[in-house]
Amino acid sequence: MIQALTLILCGASAEYRPVDIVAESSLSLESSIAMTTAQPEEMEALPPTWGKEGTSRWGFSGGFAKDLKESKNTLGLLGVEYEYFVNDNLSLDLGLFFMDIDQVDTNVSGLNFTLQLRWHFITKESWSMFIEGGAGLLRTSKDAPSSGSAFNFTPQAGVGFSFDIGNNNRWLIGTKWFHISNANTYSSNPGRDSLMIWTGISFPF
Repeated sequence: MIQALTLILCGASAEYRPVDIVAESSLSLESSIAMTTAQPEEMEALPPTWGKEGTSRWGFSGGFAKDLKESKNTLGLLGVEYEYFVNDNLSLDLGLFFMDIDQVDTNVSGLNFTLQLRWHFITKESWSMFIEGGAGLLRTSKDAPSSGSAFNFTPQAGVGFSFDIGNNNRWLIGTKWFHISNANTYSSNPGRDSLMIWTGISFPF
């Protein structure tokens, strides 16, 4: 009887292991904190918020216009723009456009450099409404209008909308008054006023 009791006690003592409650609790707590605070080494950079001061964008656009006095006189342009937001929702835009001018006498082509301000005075989550205005320098292969000069100024002003199309990209569409004139720097200055419809895509840098 005594021998049997001795064997039972020896077996029980061999399987028993004391548990360190403090150590186990600390280990579990450290594991939980490590899992909670673990982050990827590199976080994916979010695109800058559209229209915020100090942000830059680029894009391309094109337009078509008709002379307000002579409907047979039309022009088309296609080019690129750089936008810098000098304030929230107010951008300074630089553009360089190739222009093709159809006129009664001789059709001409040229380059138009533009500088203008665009103010998005109504801004919603997915769209905005803007007004814009500025001027440019136009150099053409021949006189435009035909009785004018090959060097002209291009003041312009208009209104339009922008729409969010995903990934911080914007689709713009608008209409504007577009003027061609040499500001009386030549002997003849017939001038030309057109109504233009244009559209473009704007991308973040």
